[in-house]
Amino acid sequence: MVLAIGLTAVTLLVISAVMAAAAVNLKARQLLALADSAVVAAVDEFEFHTDEQGAQLVLSGNQVEQAASTYLSDVHAEDRFAGLHIKSVVLSSDRQGATLHLGASVSPPIVGWIIPDGIPISVASSARSILSR
Repeated sequence: MVLAIGLTAVTLLVISAVMAAAAVNLKARQLLALADSAVVAAVDEFEFHTDEQGAQLVLSGNQVEQAASTYLSDVHAEDRFAGLHIKSVVLSSDRQGATLHLGASVSPPIVGWIIPDGIPISVASSARSILSR
């Protein structure tokens, strides 16, 4: 009897741990898809410059961050992710690409009460603006 109770408790613990890990993984993948979309929308906010070498697109860090923030609010991302925030925006050395780092937290099912603040997750996504003829 004691062995059956112990085995049941261990089985339930394993099931809840697997469900929590799957939930965190799923939310991280959803956050990555959101970051992909946000950075693509953000790199569309470029400035067009011409010089002796020809025409090129140049990104501004403030414009990229503002465009990403606007995109996130337009798609109501804060409703789907608890604690969603832009961690950083890093421009490439040629200022034609950007990397967006997003952060959020996940409250896993069943064991969520153990971690009241949730499990922090973060993702990074990059995109470039390309000028072609």
